[in-house]
Amino acid sequence: MEKLGCSLIQLMIGISLICGIEAIRRRLGPMHAAETVRSTQAPGTTDVTQANVDLYLKVMRATAERARNPTAEDLATMAAFKRIRNAPSSPVTKLTPEEKQIAQRASLLINALDAVVAREKHVDPGRYRSAKGAVESVLPVPDQHRREVSGVLTPEEWQVVKSNAALAPWAREVRELQSVIRNNTLRQSLAENEPRIRN
Repeated sequence: MEKLGCSLIQLMIGISLICGIEAIRRRLGPMHAAETVRSTQAPGTTDVTQANVDLYLKVMRATAERARNPTAEDLATMAAFKRIRNAPSSPVTKLTPEEKQIAQRASLLINALDAVVAREKHVDPGRYRSAKGAVESVLPVPDQHRREVSGVLTPEEWQVVKSNAALAPWAREVRELQSVIRNNTLRQSLAENEPRIRN
């Protein structure tokens, strides 16, 4: 019975992430997925302009502040999502429309907080995606599957970044912002409550 409960929780998390990805696609447009892929490809392939860096930093600074100090609505969403996720009597297939909305919102807060902040600040989504794609093609968020992301650049990353006049002066701050956002309190609060599953 315990294994069945863990399996249902894993399934719910998977479906929630899929719902979140679909919500991102609907809100950010069809090019988002392609630009996300490009942002993880080999560094040094894009000419990063000062306008790219300025827009990226504007959104990422605001996002880092939001990651450090989530809104009351953010915290309420995550608390509701944890209750849904941890309820053994609520199979994924029986989520109400309201619960599905909560799961989608939680997924956006965990995985695309910068897009949420950009939208709330009325930043043009296409311009932000373009700026983010350019900056992160040179300095991508490292190893997004790890629980923690370091705020320090490796020597190899410095080799790539130092030849980019627009990005080089801001590279340390970019990595620190990426780290704060990737390790945001909303994501951490969810991780702290994840059930431990033994193989």
